[in-house]
Amino acid sequence: MIFVVFICCLLEFPGSASDKRVIQSPFFITKGNGESVEREINCSHSIPSYDTILWYKQDKRDLIFLGYITATFPTVEVNLRGKVDFHGAGSRHASLTIKELSVNDSAVYFCAASQHSAAESLKVYTKTHNLISDSQT
Repeated sequence: MIFVVFICCLLEFPGSASDKRVIQSPFFITKGNGESVEREINCSHSIPSYDTILWYKQDKRDLIFLGYITATFPTVEVNLRGKVDFHGAGSRHASLTIKELSVNDSAVYFCAASQHSAAESLKVYTKTHNLISDSQT
């Protein structure tokens, strides 16, 4: 059985200054049942004060928070440990690994950059695609 894991990518969300952007790639990945995505989903940002990259999964029904990487320390949601992992540094680049793919893993995955600080307000830069159904056109 072959299925497609769709990855949202080549996203660029400029902030108020040209140095504030989050970029994700590749556009999509096609894998078979039981295969893994090993550090193939990449996210980078150029926001100097931000040290955290957060990861999300959007399936047909839900937006699911996968976890984050602050500095070089990944934190994966408890129910996803062993299935999902993050590599890199939250201050500039991180990659996402998804192990032993199944049909339930087919979704849009995306990242966001954030400043990890309890003392300051949480600022997040991200962008998602707008989907328009045929009935709206």
